[in-house]
Amino acid sequence: MAILTVKNLVTTFQTDRGSARALDGVNFSLEKGQTLGLVGESGCGKSVTSLSIMRLLPKPSGDSPEGEVIYDDGTDRFDILKEPAENLLKIRGRKIAMIFQDPLTSLNPVYTVGYQLMETLQVHFPKMSSQAMFKRAVELLTDVGIPAPDQRIHEYPHQLSGGMRQRVMIAIALACEPDILIADEPTTALDVTIQAQILDLMRTLQKKNNMAILFITHDLGVVAEMCDDVCVMYAGKVAEHAPVEEIFNDPQHPYTQGLINSIPKLNTAQKSQLFEIKGMVPDLFSMPKGCRFQNRCPYVAEKCGQPPTPTQVRAGHEVSCIRHGEIDL
Repeated sequence: MAILTVKNLVTTFQTDRGSARALDGVNFSLEKGQTLGLVGESGCGKSVTSLSIMRLLPKPSGDSPEGEVIYDDGTDRFDILKEPAENLLKIRGRKIAMIFQDPLTSLNPVYTVGYQLMETLQVHFPKMSSQAMFKRAVELLTDVGIPAPDQRIHEYPHQLSGGMRQRVMIAIALACEPDILIADEPTTALDVTIQAQILDLMRTLQKKNNMAILFITHDLGVVAEMCDDVCVMYAGKVAEHAPVEEIFNDPQHPYTQGLINSIPKLNTAQKSQLFEIKGMVPDLFSMPKGCRFQNRCPYVAEKCGQPPTPTQVRAGHEVSCIRHGEIDL
C-alpha cells in the first residue's frame, strides 16, 4: 500500500523575471518499508520536490504547490497540500520527517544538540516530562551511533564533526518514529567511510520501524546500494521511473543512459576521456516545447517537439520519451 502518493505536483516561484515553474507535473508513489530514490543533475527539482511535499517552500517567492500529496497509513488519509497551516506542525516530524542537506546550517548554532532533540519531543509529546525527554534524547544519540551520548548531548553543533552532526540530524528526524523519512542528500560532503556508516544506519532504522524513505541524491552508487525504485528527474519532470535493477541494466530514456554512462568504470582505459552529457539544462524561463531534454539528446527528431507522455515499458517501469521503442539505447 502506498503511504505517500504524489499526483501532478506543480511548484512555481515568483521572481523578478516572472513566474518560474520549477516542478511541472511530478508523479510517484512510496510504499511502507520502501526506499525510492530521486536522482538527477543539480537544478532538476529534487530538493524542491521534498520542500513542496513538506510545504517548506520559501515565502513569498514560493507559491503554494498545486496537485495532490496524499498521505495514507491505513488509519489517517489526507492531502498535505490542502491541510491548514496549524495542522502541519502535527504532520512534520510525527508523520513525515526530513534530513536536510547541510547539518551545520540546519542545526541552530546557539543551542545544544540535546536541546534541539528535546524540542522535537516537546512539540509532539507535550505531556512528556523533562527527565523522560532527556532519557529519550540520549537513547536516540545512542541509536545513531554517537559515542559518549551523555556527554555529546550537552555540546553545540560546532563541537561535533560532520559525520556526528549528520547523525544528530538523523536522530532529530527519527525522534518521533515517523512513517516517512525524506533524506535530502544526507551523505553530501562526508568521506566514504562515514557515508557507509550513515547509509548502514538508515537501513537498520528503516528495517526496525518499517519506515518509508524518499532518498534524494545525485550519486548513482548510493542509489544502487540504498533504493528499491528510482525516479530520474530532469528539468522539473520525471523522465523515467523503474525498479533500481532495471534503471541500471535496461535504461529506456536517453537522459538516464547518459547519467549511467557518466559513471567512471574500473575497466576504463587510462587517460581516456570520460563520457559527458552535452549541453546545459534549459533555463526555466525558456523551456523547449515538447521534450525538455531535446536540446541535449543525441536521438532528437522532429516529433520530439511534442510533449511526451509516460509510457509503461513493463510493470513498474515508465519512461517519458516520444521515440521510445524506435531507438536502441
